[in-house]
Amino acid sequence: MSTAVISLRYARALMNLAAKAGQVDAVGRGLDDLAGALESSPALTGLLTEPRVSHAQKNEVLGQLLHRLQAPALVTTFVRFVAQQRRTPLLAEIGALYRRLADERQGRAQAEVTVAEPLAAEQQEDLRRRIEALTGKTITLHVQVDPAILGGVVTRIGNTVRDGSLRSQLNHVRQSIREG
Repeated sequence: MSTAVISLRYARALMNLAAKAGQVDAVGRGLDDLAGALESSPALTGLLTEPRVSHAQKNEVLGQLLHRLQAPALVTTFVRFVAQQRRTPLLAEIGALYRRLADERQGRAQAEVTVAEPLAAEQQEDLRRRIEALTGKTITLHVQVDPAILGGVVTRIGNTVRDGSLRSQLNHVRQSIREG
């Protein structure tokens, strides 16, 4: 079984528990805090994934970290369970999948937008409103600048990509000319 499938199962189980407890967003913030702590400390991540470190030591380190982060009790219990199952390396992936599930449940979506030049704040707000109108969801916009697209916008929401870049349009024209 792939790690993606396993991570999704854990994320769904946690989502069900969080929804029953009315803590979907609080659990999401707790997972985000944990992911941030693990990202900022490669040594900590290494310790938690090292097979020679005992389960008791990993549990102690995780307990201290979660206490320091003031993680909700549900997150603490869940992370300890994941560690007990020796799935600690999957925590970041589980957290990302949980956030996606939480967004779906709450009618939100993350939109990754790539543009050729930086957008002014008004342009970003206008783009966010247009995407919200198209999707019917509350959108959080993440803008990246990539001059290689030449112009236009490439939008990714979940697995859906809409490529309105000038580069893509030129490639289509070039392909049409080749095909005659």
